Parts: sequence; structure tokens; C-alpha cells
Amino acid sequence: MNAAVTENMKTPKEIVIEWIEHILDRKKWTGTDLARKSNIAPSTILRLMNDPDHQFVPTLKTLQKIADGSGYPIPRKVMNVLGANKIEPSDTAEEEAEAPRRSFRSSTPRVSTVELRHVSSLPAALQAAANPKRDSYAPAPPQLEGDETAFAFYMPDDTFEPWMKSGTMCYATKRRDPVTGDTIMVTDKNGKTKIRSLMGIDEAGLKLSKSHPVKEDEVMQFDDIAEIAIVVVFVKSM
Repeated sequence: MNAAVTENMKTPKEIVIEWIEHILDRKKWTGTDLARKSNIAPSTILRLMNDPDHQFVPTLKTLQKIADGSGYPIPRKVMNVLGANKIEPSDTAEEEAEAPRRSFRSSTPRVSTVELRHVSSLPAALQAAANPKRDSYAPAPPQLEGDETAFAFYMPDDTFEPWMKSGTMCYATKRRDPVTGDTIMVTDKNGKTKIRSLMGIDEAGLKLSKSHPVKEDEVMQFDDIAEIAIVVVFVKSM
């Protein structure tokens, strides 16, 4: 099952929980810690995280408190699935009634993040065991802050060794079309992802290189491509 289909099968509650679990993982907090930092009732977080039978989804107001308290902005995927027109205000009164009475303003700096995607050099049919149980996020480098198309991923193979090791974290953007000289991430319609240097674009497709110095190693037809992104940042693994 490909990632897009899996994503569409998630409920709004599951997507919100993914974001909150990411915050707790990064901060090394408990749900109660997060509630206190966000000036909301601990039961709001604990009920969301621990009661699978309760279809409670926080309001946008509550999510913003969590973002302010943790320093992690609400991810676009959460905003998309919980658009203001989809959020029921029925829980607001209960949350505010339970919330601590003392006022609290977080001094935690906001951390811009991007989605951390799973990509693989294997065909989609062989990727099931490697796919993570949930999506995650990575801090956004300065040049990608505010870029709604940006995402992070790990180098899926060792094509560019020793220049770039397998597992190197990379950041990519789809804000513009690729041009000759770019390093690009290309995913084919089988779900296989590879990183290549773009040597040129013509009617035949993309002229790609996996060599240093560059030389034309392959041509990829446009009809075989499912996604293209421009790799702009490499975080060298130690």
C-alpha cells in the first residue's frame, strides 16, 4: 500500500496524535508536561492519547495552545485535515473549565518544522516492512522556513558514496521546477526513489548522472516519473 493511500486512511484524531507524539518524543515530555506548558487541562491530552473509543478531536484554539506551549507550529497536514470548517467547538467550554486558572505565556521559541518522509530505493511492494508506523517531522533549515512544499528524507541508497552516505538526511523543495545542475530526488511510478544530478531536460525526458564528475548515466522518461523535488540541503552523517 503506497504512502498516499495510507495517509488518506488516517483519521483526523490519528494525525493530531502523530504530531503530539512527535512533540513528546522531541521534548522528552509526558502528556501532563505538555498540558501544563500549553495552559490546558491534562485530561485534554490524556483523553486524546489514551482513550481509543473516544472520538474527541481538539479545537483549533486548543491546538494553537499546544503549538505555543511546545514551540512546534501546527503542521500543514494537521491544518488541512482539521480545517476550521471541520472542527467542532463543542469541547471548548469543557477544556476552558478544566484549564488551570493561572495565566501562562510560554517563552519557548517556536521551531519551524517540515515533514520527514519515508523514501526507499526499493519498489513499493517491498517497502511495507521498512515504512514507519507514523509520520514524523524535522527542524526546517533557515532557507526552507515558510516553504510549504519542503520536506526532509534520508538518502535511500549509497549511489553517491563516498560523497554522500546512505542515511544522510536531505531536505528538498518543490517550490520551483528543476534546472540543469540541480541535485534532484526522483520517485518513479513503482515507488522507487533515487537521488541524481540533473544534466538536462529534453523531449526524451531527464538526463541524469550518478557519477562524480557528472556524466550521462541514464535518461528517465517523463511518463515513468511520479514525483520530482530539488534537494537543497544535505546534513552530513557523522
